[in-house]
Amino acid sequence: MTNEKITAMPVKKTQIHLTATLSLPLRLHERAWILAGSRSLSTSLVQQILEVSQDGVVFETENTVYYLTYARRPAEIEVMCA
Repeated sequence: MTNEKITAMPVKKTQIHLTATLSLPLRLHERAWILAGSRSLSTSLVQQILEVSQDGVVFETENTVYYLTYARRPAEIEVMCA
């Protein structure tokens, strides 16, 4: 038996750009719930929150990186990430 070096290639994740709102606060290790128009969708578990701004949020799930631009700005008293 010979020793072979096995190198794992990084998997490129799907990128999704949405204009929508979060229906619940975004939390690590939980699903994100997104409202886009009259549609509601849930993601797989959130692995990382990469960027948070007044205009949107970027987060990563197991297979996808979501670039969410808010359809409306959340009220300042709302907590969008916990």
